Amino acid sequence: MASLPPRHFWRRLGAYLVDIIIFQIVFTFLFLAVSKVTPWDMTLPFLQNQQCTETTSGPLIPKIEAEWPLQPGETRSNQLCHISWLGSKGYTVFVSKVVSQQGTGTSIRAVSAPVDDNGNPIDPSVTMRPSSSIVLLLLPLAFAYASASGKRTPGKRLLSLRVTTVEDGPLALGLAAKREIFKFLPFVLIAIFNLVSLFLLPSSLPPFEQLIQQARDPNLFTASGLFALTGALAPMLFVFTLIWWLYPLIVWRGQTFYDRFCDTKVVKG
Repeated sequence: MASLPPRHFWRRLGAYLVDIIIFQIVFTFLFLAVSKVTPWDMTLPFLQNQQCTETTSGPLIPKIEAEWPLQPGETRSNQLCHISWLGSKGYTVFVSKVVSQQGTGTSIRAVSAPVDDNGNPIDPSVTMRPSSSIVLLLLPLAFAYASASGKRTPGKRLLSLRVTTVEDGPLALGLAAKREIFKFLPFVLIAIFNLVSLFLLPSSLPPFEQLIQQARDPNLFTASGLFALTGALAPMLFVFTLIWWLYPLIVWRGQTFYDRFCDTKVVKG
């Protein structure tokens, strides 16, 4: 172990956090500028404001009560949630939740749909916000550009770290991009899945009555069941992320997985 390069774990972690904060700020201003000069609302989640109020009237409530009668021990709440950002008009979502007690546990099932000012369902594409996924896909390219040809990201410069080839040479832009894509592989997988969900699922969404049925009787072959299945995949992705990022630094062999794939290394200097 004495002959292996040092891990620089805390330096690498500090550099990563600094870079993430800086690039997040840059992307925020970039998306705000794009939203100002185009019809696209490329807001990021932390810029959104959501206000929900209880409602007892509206065209969707009779449909829900007819299609989804309450069983003993169940309670229902209906809300109108208005979502906006930076003074924009935003949109309104109708949300109906049914809470039921199952032994010592609590089960919550919900159905939702964007609605107009009269409470009628509208095109669900108004809720589509691919900004976060776009950030996750652009992040490796931003890191690669800042790391290629002998350059360093702000975090690595601040913490005196540098990425080089195993022969101590600078990284070409293509190699830097390959390394960063591999480094951010968990994020890239999340972004691809989110974009596929955003652009494919809304086009196949069933009528509201069928959404009620799917929320009432969820299974793996319905949209509700699909979301439950993807929720079950989250712990698997979390474990993969820990293995991908932390395991090589714990069982140190001089390089992380992505550095081995790209014949690169992180050095101090």
